[in-house]
Amino acid sequence: MTRDGLNTLKEIERKVSKLREEAERLRARIINFYRDEEDVLDQEAHIRLSYAGAAVQDAVPCITDALLGLQKAYDAEKALMDTYDGLLNNKSNE
Repeated sequence: MTRDGLNTLKEIERKVSKLREEAERLRARIINFYRDEEDVLDQEAHIRLSYAGAAVQDAVPCITDALLGLQKAYDAEKALMDTYDGLLNNKSNE
């Protein structure tokens, strides 16, 4: 991977991290909306809001898994790049 690719991977990682944080905020907001803030009178609406909160809650671990995968890919690519750089520096010093 090129340095630009590595930077792009890091940028994607940051965006996924922000997405995870936003998903956690939205989950809390949905739950607070139908439990505390609003009088949801229709049972179907209450059930659908409950499902929506659960769906967002289920998404958070998936986003976390994606984030961990991106971090591991970055670390692996960075380590390989550092190894190549080290070999090239040693070769040029000889």
